[in-house]
Amino acid sequence: MTKLNLGCGQIRPEGWINADSSMNTMLQKLPLGKWIARSLGSVIFDTSNVVYMNLNKRWRHIPDTSVEVVYASHLFEHLEIESSKLFLAEAYRTLKPNGSIRLVMPDLYAHCKEYVASIDNGQIEASKLLLWAMNLYDKGPDDKHSVIHKVLGLFQGYPHRHKYMYDKLSLTKLFSDVGFRDIRLSEYGQSHYIKDILDVEGPHLYGGYANSIYIEALK
Repeated sequence: MTKLNLGCGQIRPEGWINADSSMNTMLQKLPLGKWIARSLGSVIFDTSNVVYMNLNKRWRHIPDTSVEVVYASHLFEHLEIESSKLFLAEAYRTLKPNGSIRLVMPDLYAHCKEYVASIDNGQIEASKLLLWAMNLYDKGPDDKHSVIHKVLGLFQGYPHRHKYMYDKLSLTKLFSDVGFRDIRLSEYGQSHYIKDILDVEGPHLYGGYANSIYIEALK
């Protein structure tokens, strides 16, 4: 079975092809890479079980109908609209018949409901909390990093802001337009189609991300 865990970050289970595109990920695969990353104040990864993959481009190294599972968590919202369409098209191309895709991302509807409730309750910083949750702040934790870290960030477009936000209706249409079928919403750590979902959504996430949408489908 070929299972893709795209934009894996620190979640790199055995038995999956874990892919990421960050310079920090690639740096730590090199000799002394972890020492350099630690000196720069970067996140240190426990494993080097990862390959490089730029999801703004076609997945040319992955043959047609060769993949059983395509999984990505809190990645899709960081793609420009054209890149997100390319992502779904490439997922459909590379999946085998009856192969499954599962995406996890912030739920625009859930965040907006929470915002409206906060406003109704008189919470003064409701708008600030909404913008933070959507990762739309002009300033963030990256501004506290060293000058070297900021310079490296320029090459990768850090800090990574959300390029678009989705809800169940917009996602369902995107999936359907590409050709996916049996589109279903799910919950953290539960899947209609992926038996090994706890590999990528296990205890390490402490119950999952708040106000997220879990959507999956079959080819």
